[in-house]
Amino acid sequence: MCFSTEADVVAGIALLPVAALSLREVRHVRELPFAALPLLFAAHQLTEAIVWAGFDGDVSSSVQKVAAMVYVVFAFSVLPTLVPAAVLLLEPRGARLRVSPFVVLGLVVSAQLTYFVLNGPVSVEEHNHAVEYHVGLQNGTFWAVLYIVAVIGPSLLSGYPSIVAFGLLNLVGLTLVAVLYREAFASIWCVVAALLSVLVLVHMYLRRRLPDPHRLHGQPLEPSPDPANR
Repeated sequence: MCFSTEADVVAGIALLPVAALSLREVRHVRELPFAALPLLFAAHQLTEAIVWAGFDGDVSSSVQKVAAMVYVVFAFSVLPTLVPAAVLLLEPRGARLRVSPFVVLGLVVSAQLTYFVLNGPVSVEEHNHAVEYHVGLQNGTFWAVLYIVAVIGPSLLSGYPSIVAFGLLNLVGLTLVAVLYREAFASIWCVVAALLSVLVLVHMYLRRRLPDPHRLHGQPLEPSPDPANR
């Protein structure tokens, strides 16, 4: 995945059934951002397929530039805020306070990375394993660490085991990507996120089986009142 036009197309198309099944489980608007992640990752992979097509001469350079900008804006400007916000919306009211600082951090990361994207020319370079996106990023390691903390932190603190598993696997994947593919971090990390889309589906499937007060209203589970005490 992310290694060629064909690989990105296959990855994007393969995620569409996962996205459809995940969205089918939505019963409340608060669940929509998290359930929509597989669909967004699918679109992201297909967008990068257009970037690869530009290297192959199948689309014009102007089309490739637009696709690269869309890809980078989503990866740098949207995801650092979207992922922690999506997790926060799933948590019961009493647990949201511990997740909210990561949403704030995500906003800071998104704002700073957006600044670099808008003020530096976005360019792409072909590698054997991935696409390298150049956005004029300064102190890249520092922002990469904050990016990972913002995206992973809320999942690790979640009260749902399936979201914790999402966070743990994402942590391992992102750390490996940051170490092994630092130059192509933006490209490869979305492969990790795409592969974890199945955990989004798992959580949505399990969530639908929770009692309505917990699932729909975000309230902690409480025992039913004893009829004898009424």
